[in-house]
Parts: sequence; structure tokens; C-alpha cells
Amino acid sequence: MKQWLFRPHEWMLARRYLRSRRSERFVSLISWSSGIGIAIGVMTLIVVLSVMNGAASEIRDKMLGFSSHIDVQGPGDTLEGWRGWLKTVESLPDVERAAPYVQGQVLASYGARAYGALLKGVDVARSDDIAQHIIRGRFVNSEGSPFQVVMGKTLVRKLGLELGDQVRLMSPSGGISPSGAAPRMRGFTLVGVFDSGFHEYDVGVILTPIPAIQRLNRMGDAVTGLELFLHDRELASQVAGQVKSALPSGAWVIDWQQRNRAFFNALKTERVAMGVILSLIIMVAVFNMVASLVMVVMERRKEIAILKTIGASRLSVMRIVMLMGTMLSGIGTLVGAILGLLLAWKLDVLLAWIETITGVQFMSGEVYFIDHIPSKIDPMSVSVIVIISLIMGVLATLYPAWRAASVPPAEALRYE
Repeated sequence: MKQWLFRPHEWMLARRYLRSRRSERFVSLISWSSGIGIAIGVMTLIVVLSVMNGAASEIRDKMLGFSSHIDVQGPGDTLEGWRGWLKTVESLPDVERAAPYVQGQVLASYGARAYGALLKGVDVARSDDIAQHIIRGRFVNSEGSPFQVVMGKTLVRKLGLELGDQVRLMSPSGGISPSGAAPRMRGFTLVGVFDSGFHEYDVGVILTPIPAIQRLNRMGDAVTGLELFLHDRELASQVAGQVKSALPSGAWVIDWQQRNRAFFNALKTERVAMGVILSLIIMVAVFNMVASLVMVVMERRKEIAILKTIGASRLSVMRIVMLMGTMLSGIGTLVGAILGLLLAWKLDVLLAWIETITGVQFMSGEVYFIDHIPSKIDPMSVSVIVIISLIMGVLATLYPAWRAASVPPAEALRYE
């Protein structure tokens, strides 16, 4: 094992061979350019994966800000005996709170403008988390008429509403008239505007007290289902199984991971694909380093031959070349990791400054799910990137090291 340890003179020679003489500056430039390429690849990988991790986390937080961790519904379209079910699920230790809800599609109109939206009836006493997103006005309450709504800022802007305006909501759950089925329509007072940070909610969700939508659709005391919020949302799939076992056989239970499985699987696949594609930057730099080290070996044939004639072993020569490549890849990886972490750490500030200077918005909430570019550094991903980069750098030195060890002294010094 001791014969594989690097000796002081080998470190000295490796450093000296990386420094160029006047006639070898081109070779040295190629060598260091490979290290720069590795640094750029590592930096890009860290930044891109941090942005994708941040986007996935941001979207998940925004989605769950207005959505339950577990959704419970009955065998039919509505749930009649929901109060008993509510007591059952609230008794489970992992459930922080539970609340009934009623929801249905409506057409919201004001003046000549009309947009489709999801009207959701909430239990006012159990919706403090939603009330925290109100930016104008107030949240709905149980005082006075129940026909009051809060709407997302984007939908309010599209309809041209102001606080106190009457918006007409038309529900397709209509009754039977002499002319056939007819939708139900009712005026609601806009009492507040919320900003969820998630465009899909800001443009398509209207909140109202449960009695209002029950009366609009003539549902009596029935609700659509129950919303469960957990102490730890990552345990949603396990708790969903417990909920299903505790409720009657007709209960339909789905957690947030199942509800959004296709979306988050797509994000995961995109993150993996992007990582593989960007890894090609590092691979190109590594191949560049192989070529540059081979050129260094060819330029240093005389020095290598002299080393072998004065007693340097093949293994010692290989270690010198491997040290050269390891230093190049190590410095490139270290610089790339530092720059990548700094850029990912302050990416939102940098992009906000660029948007202010240029007046260009990089992400529009009406096109994407979020209106900014978040960044979340994952220590595990950074560690994997650094380790893989170092391993690739070490492997890239094997062929040039073998070429250096194979230099025949007699032939290299024949005309000297």
C-alpha cells in the first residue's frame, strides 16, 4: 500500500509540469482550460439543480397552502353523515386538524366580464391558515349574510372588481323549471382579496362560507368531503391508510402525493434528465483534460526519460501524471462548487436586480406555476456532483499516466 503514496518530489514535479515555459504555453493553456471547463460544469449543475429543487419545493408549498394533505369523500357526490366521520379522523394522533368543505364549478360574472372558477365553501372557524393570505379587505366570517366571498388577486383584476362589489356566481347544479334544467345564480359580496403565490389558485379559486354554497346548490347539511391537515405532511400516505381503516368501507381517501403524483413525477424526471444533460459539460472538460495531459506527456518525453534513467519507476511516473490531472480536476471542482453555491444562494437577489435593470420578467405567473425563480441548495446533490466530478477527473488521468510510464528512455534520448 505504501508504494501508492505520493512522495514530495512527485508533488513538486507535478506542479512544475503544470506551469508553462515560453515554448509550452499553448499546452498549458489547454490543460488549464480543461480545469475551467470542469468548474463551469460543476457550477452549472449546482445552480440548475438548486433551482429545480427550489421550484419543486415552492410549488409544493403553494399547492398545499390552499389544499389539504388528505381528502376524504363519501361513496356519492355528497357526504351526509360527515359529523361522525369528522370526529373519527380528528381522533387520529397524526391529524393536526380536520374541516368539512363544499366545492363546485361556477361562472363568475361582473358587468360584461365572466370567468370560470372553483367555488369552495370553507368552515370559517377552521380556516385561519387561509386567512393569513388576505392582502386586501378581510376573510369571510359567520356574521350577517353568508353570501360573501374572497377571491384571488388575479381573478379580481380580470373581472375589474373592487371591495364591496357584487359578483354574480352561476352554478350548473340547477333545479328543474317548466322549461327544463336551469342553473342557479346568486349575487355575492367581495369582502377580501388573497394572494396565494400560486397562479392557478389566484386566478381560479373563490372562497365562501359553507352555508352559502349549501344554500346556493340546495344541499341541506351535506358537504363534499373532509380536509385533513397533518403535523407532518410527508407521512400523508401512511396516515391515509389509517384513515381509510378507521372510516366505513365506502370512504374514498386520497393524499396530496397521490393527487399530484403525475405532476411531481414529471418534475423529478425533468430534474434527472437535466442533471444528465448538464453532466455532459463536465464530461467534455474531462476528455479535454485527457487530450491536454497526453500533449503534456509528449512535450515532456525528454524529462520523463531522464527521470526513468536516474531510477524513477513506472509507478512513480504514473503518479506524477495522475497528480497533474487530480490537481486540475480538484481545483476546477472546488472553484465550481464555491461559485455554484454562492450563485445559488443569492440567485433570487441577482435575478431581481437584473429584472429591475432590464425591465424583463423572467417568469410570469400566468405562464408558469410561480412568478419567480426560487433556489434551494440540496447538500446531498452538491456532494454527489463534487464526488462524481473528482472521480471522473481521476479516471481521466489513467490513460495519460500509462502513456507516460511507457515512454522508452533510450528512444526519447537517442538524439540528445
